[in-house]
Amino acid sequence: MSCTKVIEIDLPDYETKVVVDGWIETNQPAHIFLTNSSPYFTDYDSASIRNLFINTAKVSLICSDGNSEILTLFKQDEFFPPFVYKSVEIIGEENKSYQIIIETNGEKITAGTTIPSKPDMDKMEIEFVSDTTTTINAFINGNTENSIYYYSEIFTQNFDTQYHPSQNPLFSNARTNGEDLKHSVHRSNQPDPLNLFNIDDKRDLPRKEYHYTDSIKVKISCIDETSYKVLNAIYVDNFNNGNPFALVNQKTETNIVGGIGRWTGKASRSYYMYIK
Repeated sequence: MSCTKVIEIDLPDYETKVVVDGWIETNQPAHIFLTNSSPYFTDYDSASIRNLFINTAKVSLICSDGNSEILTLFKQDEFFPPFVYKSVEIIGEENKSYQIIIETNGEKITAGTTIPSKPDMDKMEIEFVSDTTTTINAFINGNTENSIYYYSEIFTQNFDTQYHPSQNPLFSNARTNGEDLKHSVHRSNQPDPLNLFNIDDKRDLPRKEYHYTDSIKVKISCIDETSYKVLNAIYVDNFNNGNPFALVNQKTETNIVGGIGRWTGKASRSYYMYIK
């Protein structure tokens, strides 16, 4: 008799925030995507995601060397929504800092990041797991007293349209004690627009492994400690998105002041891996 079939919950009003997904990489222009956040219980489809995109913002990029630029909005079909703010004159350089100022709807959102030195790579190797599948191992010089943070991305030719995170993209030299660092760059499927970190390849391949006929571009980047913490928090959130208790009283890390998201500097080395 004490049970109630209908329970009414008075949810607080949702406060929309500006979401920043941005990075600047060595020898590449800055890329920034701007959207509005939406409530957890929103039904998502391609139309609703397009409506969240912010295409009237003023985005300024300021480099520590004194150069500055207002970013230009470009249409770029390999992203979704297919619009991105990019720099034209400023490209990423090692050991420089980059600040962004975003002005939209009377709000000012800021963020800063640094591009550290490129990773000190020893070699990159393909290792056969079976007659038809391989893994990729990166070997990095660990002879340093400083903490260094890494981010790995892949591009599988004929299957991907852009670089995207490997299955285990974040790692550091924190526990190597000066020894060389071996990192396995595991396969992951290119993310689709509605599931940003989808890692289920549509081909019938063992998880983490590549087919021996694949040609793969691998990018190993050094990032600063703040970027490492922010990206790691995003991956943890995604891992826990099916657990309603995981995010209680938890706030995702961000380096965006006045909004949420990430602004990441990357010092990158790229490799082209194929089986002869």
